[in-house]
Amino acid sequence: MRFAPGSHVDEFEIVEELGEGAYAETYKARDTDTDRVVVLKMINPQLFADPHNFARFRREAKIVAKLDHPNVLKSLDDERNRTEPYLVLEYIDGDNLRRYANTLGGPVPLQTALDWGRQLADALVYLHSHGIVHRDLKPENVLITADGTLRLMDFGTALLDGAKRLTWRHFSESLGTPDYMSPEQIKGNRGDARSDIYAWGVLMYEVLTGRVPFGGDNWMATMAAHLQVDPKPVRTYRKEVSPQLDAVVLKAMRRYPEHRYQSAEELLRDLEHLDELDPASFDLSPEPPMGGMAAIDSAKRLWAFVGLVAVSFIGIVAIIITLSVVLR
Repeated sequence: MRFAPGSHVDEFEIVEELGEGAYAETYKARDTDTDRVVVLKMINPQLFADPHNFARFRREAKIVAKLDHPNVLKSLDDERNRTEPYLVLEYIDGDNLRRYANTLGGPVPLQTALDWGRQLADALVYLHSHGIVHRDLKPENVLITADGTLRLMDFGTALLDGAKRLTWRHFSESLGTPDYMSPEQIKGNRGDARSDIYAWGVLMYEVLTGRVPFGGDNWMATMAAHLQVDPKPVRTYRKEVSPQLDAVVLKAMRRYPEHRYQSAEELLRDLEHLDELDPASFDLSPEPPMGGMAAIDSAKRLWAFVGLVAVSFIGIVAIIITLSVVLR
């Protein structure tokens, strides 16, 4: 169900639609009781027929309700009874990191990039200390306020400590965006705090160079590259990046989780003391390819099945048309 500007949902008046995804729609709205502008995140009603998707919504609601950090989007829900399930979130008069960076017309200034990296690392320290793994850190999920403060948002795929697995592992728990997914998520594992650190590294690599470290003609090729290809140093594309910052980003992106920073606290500590780091002390040697591309293989089988069904359907239609012509 789509809501037009001027329509009402409980005490909220819809101002405009902000975005639409496979999972949810977001609206800018005005709280008629307080005159405060908020964001309403409406879950696609068709998904509530699936108990797993409803559980996913409940999990996101539980997660955002407990968050209170300057670099994390806040929940404004007052726990009133609602006519339908939705989230009430803080409205930020700004843009996401993707669009903001694109408007610069060139690389992000180094000091700005470093400041962003520290803010996001601080947000990860907070989330992980509360048992939350975001699992979908990417520029589209980072908002920038007018004063340059970042807000991490969208916890639809986040994992809460102790939460049970919701659906089939190879499709539901390998959630994320291929460019930023950690190798262990690509393999079909749930991931942990180190998966967010990996995504942080990919995001910073892109902010600093204007490109993601792993490309490909399609999403399967990109996912395979995460498992098999070593990223080029950041300084390959931008010489003014310090060897220390280059080493920090590459360490965050190590293919095997045990080779990365083991905590966001450790990552943030290095970011705050870059001048004291010795890049030669970082083990950034080539890593062996990681096997077991379960999620990719599962996806290939799915698409092969879909293709077979489509071809069979076309064949049946062709037979019916041929018979109708012959029997005339």
